[in-house]
Amino acid sequence: MAVKGSTEIKVGFFVFIGILALLYLTFKLGEEAFTPKDSYKLYAVFENVSGLAKGAKIEMAGVNIGKVGNIELTPEGKAKVELLIYSKYKVQEDAEAYVKTYGVLGDKFVELKPGLSKNYLKPESMIANAHSAVSVDDLLANIGPTVEGLKELLGTEEGRQNLKILVANIKEASESFKGIAAKIEKGQGSLGKLVTDDSLYVNLKETTEHLKTIARQIESGQGTLGKLVKDDQLYKTLTQTVAHLEKVSKKLEKGEGTLGKLINDERLYKELKQISTNLKDITARIERGEGTLGKLLKDDSLYVEAKKTLRSVNRAAKGVEEQVPISVMGTVAGAAMK
Repeated sequence: MAVKGSTEIKVGFFVFIGILALLYLTFKLGEEAFTPKDSYKLYAVFENVSGLAKGAKIEMAGVNIGKVGNIELTPEGKAKVELLIYSKYKVQEDAEAYVKTYGVLGDKFVELKPGLSKNYLKPESMIANAHSAVSVDDLLANIGPTVEGLKELLGTEEGRQNLKILVANIKEASESFKGIAAKIEKGQGSLGKLVTDDSLYVNLKETTEHLKTIARQIESGQGTLGKLVKDDQLYKTLTQTVAHLEKVSKKLEKGEGTLGKLINDERLYKELKQISTNLKDITARIERGEGTLGKLLKDDSLYVEAKKTLRSVNRAAKGVEEQVPISVMGTVAGAAMK
């Protein structure tokens, strides 16, 4: 009896050890299933992850790149999801996380959309942009009032008539679009010509070729524009001109030269101002008839006397002209008598 009891104890002990080993292996296998060895952790906080379970897939561009780890509730009432990413995959800093569903009623998974950044998230980092999946319950809750509104609208005679008018308008618009499409297909109208006539394409192609040719000429330094692009002589000339202008401006600022004196010396301004004042005074006096020039301008007696004198001179000149032939004839007759 003692041997039999001892054997049972040994068997029971080995069975117990086997059960413990089985539990340990089960736990390790489960841990391995949920926590891959060659992986690193990232985190994302979602508003709602309803239906997302631990061990769910993480995909990027349809490729499985990891598994979902622990899911915890934050103090703000949001879901913090642990993302176990396989070590051979990297996630950009501006990547975005989405909770999605396979099909309509399939399992939930996390999709990571890559960003444009060249920098990658380090282990234990947080994904900044996380978007929750649309809840079917929320969708139905939003659709419900809309359906009720439609039922209320179409439940009246006016609503049914409006619906008929809407359908008729849609049908008429469809026929119009069909006619327009037929005209376009035949090449009628501006749009039809654009669709069927390739001359615009040919012209654009030729224009593109010309532009390419011009670009090559400019690049090779041909023409005025090409020289402006390739030849730096104009730049040097402009630089020298600016330097000369700067020197001239400094001389002007110092008051050197005639122009510098005109700019800096105000004596000429004062003299010109005095001359202007004097001229103004002289013109005023002339206008008032003062002085010889003023009298010439205002008094017409000198003009009248001058006119009379000219008349007397004209008469005297005519008298002399008439007496000259008589004097000549008398002189000739006197000489003949002698």
